[in-house]
Amino acid sequence: MNSLSLLLKKKNSRRQFRKKVHLHETGDLNKRLMLLAGVIAIHSLAMVFFEDLNWWQAFWLTMTSASTTGYGDISAATFWGQFSTVVLIYGMGITLLAQIASDYVEIRLMRKEMRIKGRMKWDDMQNHILIINTPKYDAERYLGLLINQISQTPELVDIPIQILTKAFPEGLPLNLRSQGVVHHTGDALEDGMLESAGTHKAKYIIVLCQDAQDSHSDSLTFDALHRVQALNTSAFVMAEAINDSNRPRFKAAGANAVIRPVRAYPEMLVRSLIAPGTEQVLEDLFRHQGDHTIRLDVEITGVTWAKIVTTLIQKDVGTALGYVNKDGDIITHPQTYSLIDAQGLIVLINDDQEIPSLAEIGLFFNE
Repeated sequence: MNSLSLLLKKKNSRRQFRKKVHLHETGDLNKRLMLLAGVIAIHSLAMVFFEDLNWWQAFWLTMTSASTTGYGDISAATFWGQFSTVVLIYGMGITLLAQIASDYVEIRLMRKEMRIKGRMKWDDMQNHILIINTPKYDAERYLGLLINQISQTPELVDIPIQILTKAFPEGLPLNLRSQGVVHHTGDALEDGMLESAGTHKAKYIIVLCQDAQDSHSDSLTFDALHRVQALNTSAFVMAEAINDSNRPRFKAAGANAVIRPVRAYPEMLVRSLIAPGTEQVLEDLFRHQGDHTIRLDVEITGVTWAKIVTTLIQKDVGTALGYVNKDGDIITHPQTYSLIDAQGLIVLINDDQEIPSLAEIGLFFNE
């Protein structure tokens, strides 16, 4: 009785349950394929021996019988030939073929589901953009804007994109998948996850701030940067920092560019990838400290844009970015020698510049 209990316990093994939750492994499919090949070989040999067929006719009869096609052009006539067909083909071959077909479809569906849910490595991905983390709030909308901006940038339009995040365990939104974006479900701070996402093969790495309203997120970003650096990747690394004082630490940890998490304007992030340094200029335009833009309401008529730009620089007023025409429209970066009729100028200045009065500035061009 005890022996019977042990035998029953042995059959009720972990492997039995693994098959139930993991479906059929590839190894199981390979075993059935080998067994089917053996059955076909033995039956073909039997047809040669018992039915006096040549090797091709024997193989043809075996395959038409196993596939239940049954053309009838060749058939077993002897007792042992028919007996071999009943045992090998009807008893084993057809069953094995049905199981193989079922297992194959099952494995394909399983792998498709695992890819959609980000639970498989993308081993063939290289020179890609790897986005680490997703924003805590409104992640789908932000990623949609970011991916759309990347797709519109000529330098980045054909580069594959992978996201390493825990935010989409059931799969990325359809609008992202439709653009060829894939993801790997996991946390960059867990051992092995960066390797699984192909960090060492990426061309660009973007480390997003998880929560732009929590300064503790900078610590998580710093940890992620250290882990990326440890992989000796040659990728261009861009990181988001909430606190400006953390920028030097991020760069020391391997970040080539550091930017604030401005969720409404992913264009700033994309520009930092293809034109490093421009993110600093763009960021300064969003705040009054440092470089910022002002409007000078001065009327200028019949003056070339080249003269306006050079005159403002020579007079230490600032750098002209555009002008306001007579209809009130803003014209940015006009042709160098085009004649300008303006009722205002858009100028980039810094905190230390002392701006002359509007009357004085007008005299610069109307002398």
